[in-house]
Amino acid sequence: MAMDNIFNAVKKRISQLDRKKLIVFVGLAGMLLILLSELMPKNDKNESKPEMQSEDIITDDYKEGLENELADIISNIDGTGETKIMLTLDGTTEYVYAEEQDTSSDNNEGSKRESFKNKIVITESGGDRKALIKKIIRPQVTGVLIACAGGDDIHIKEIIIGAVSAVLAIPAGRVYVVKLKDQI
Repeated sequence: MAMDNIFNAVKKRISQLDRKKLIVFVGLAGMLLILLSELMPKNDKNESKPEMQSEDIITDDYKEGLENELADIISNIDGTGETKIMLTLDGTTEYVYAEEQDTSSDNNEGSKRESFKNKIVITESGGDRKALIKKIIRPQVTGVLIACAGGDDIHIKEIIIGAVSAVLAIPAGRVYVVKLKDQI
């Protein structure tokens, strides 16, 4: 009943206004609603993580996998003992997507004009649409710190630096080996 009273009161007020005032009133009400919708917090349950955050996670997983694999191999070299590794990387994981190129050409009175348009190839699987990845470019390793129990022996250092330099294709100057602190 109260809603009918409100509706009738608004209807009565609107009928008392002339057309110009009504148009201005409706326009202002619309702008007010738009302003209020921008000020309201967004509550999107399907909110996805920003792309950069996702790529950082992938890069961190790649880095951690490399560190673990290197630590496992180096700790099995005679004289190294317990090994801990830290890598530094340049950049993040980069994706190169497959593209198809559309070419069109126009011939107008002796002049030829060609235009090219690239489109990313999209695949569909189970209702999900995803861009087709052509290549994944992993970040480059720029430096390696290795702490191991045998890190004070010059011969062990030389072996480790040579092995890491060869495996990661980085200069020997970017590999540093130190003795791991004695654990008590």
